[in-house]
Amino acid sequence: MVKIYEPREDTFLILKEVKRYAQGRVLDVGTGSGILAIEAAKAADYVAGVDVNKKALDYAKKKAAGLKNIKFIHSDLFKKLKKQKFDLIIFNPPYLPEKKDEPKWLKTQITGGKKGYEILERFFSEASNYLNPEGKILVLFSTLTKVDKVHEILENSVFNYQKLAEESFDFESLFVYLAEKSEFLKELEKKGITNVKKIAKGHRGLIYKAKWKNKTIVIKRKRPESKAVGRMKNEADWLKVLNKNGIGPKFRFVDKDYFAYDYVEGEFLPLFLEKASKSKSKKVLIEIMKQCFILDRLKINKEEMHRPLKHVLIDKKLNVTMIDFERTHKTKKPKNLTQFIQYLSRDYVIRLLRKKGFKYNKKQLMNFAKEYKKKMTAKNVIEIIKALWH
Repeated sequence: MVKIYEPREDTFLILKEVKRYAQGRVLDVGTGSGILAIEAAKAADYVAGVDVNKKALDYAKKKAAGLKNIKFIHSDLFKKLKKQKFDLIIFNPPYLPEKKDEPKWLKTQITGGKKGYEILERFFSEASNYLNPEGKILVLFSTLTKVDKVHEILENSVFNYQKLAEESFDFESLFVYLAEKSEFLKELEKKGITNVKKIAKGHRGLIYKAKWKNKTIVIKRKRPESKAVGRMKNEADWLKVLNKNGIGPKFRFVDKDYFAYDYVEGEFLPLFLEKASKSKSKKVLIEIMKQCFILDRLKINKEEMHRPLKHVLIDKKLNVTMIDFERTHKTKKPKNLTQFIQYLSRDYVIRLLRKKGFKYNKKQLMNFAKEYKKKMTAKNVIEIIKALWH
């Protein structure tokens, strides 16, 4: 017996929308019995049905016999599609959370991962690369997949979405959504930027990770609801200045409401200090103080160095990169190094560093910081460094 996913309630719910939206070039991901691909072929110019199950593909081919505009391909999601683009992508995925006692063949048909939504994450991490700019995606999921999580996946993939259909049963509700590229995503892709994913949200900006010219970059964008004017350009301008002095990730380009710089693979300072040895911690702390001193000499204030929880990244080679220059400004009285000394003087930081063998005196350290504030010289920086390893 061929073990394939036979059409059920979910199939017929999304089938209604396939009849409405099928046109041009259509891709049916996880085609199974082929019912959705065959329906799409009635209106589309070309349909590709892909599935990881070879037996399901054999079954679908028999059902589609005589249709010349349909092709079935053995593929795990988009893997074998190369650089094809489609006007409509259909995805009726396995969406249930994993159960340990399920047979393997059934698990591949109905289980979307340990929590049910992992396969949707995989799908949307690549989907935009195979969708035309004005293309659409029809996707089905269940309340068991966690609706809020699906919304998060769509938003992180920079898609707009709307609910087209819903049907409720005793143990779950099914939904069919229409997803389309946001205007921002289309704008980025016109510039050759791909694999865009939102990775963080700040008070004023949104942070995305993406690919551009074979490089991994970060795009910082003004939040659409923000009324601030010129903030992104201001930060981009400061980053260009600081790059000339060996500070910050490499600046790449700027547009009206966003700018880009090289992605830095690393750990934020607090996490690094928790795990690093004394010698590695010492090297990194000295480098941070050097960069703070450079900023002070330039009469530039970064701000936030008294609480640099997400402002300093350390990579595997112990390279130190300051990020987030949103509040950076010129000043006659810079305080980057003195702010960082405040951080090192916090009780929880002292306890952490003492466990590694640091024995610095908080009072003495603050006294040296006061002297530095009066006279910002390399000599006073050296005195602070000596105090740290007293």
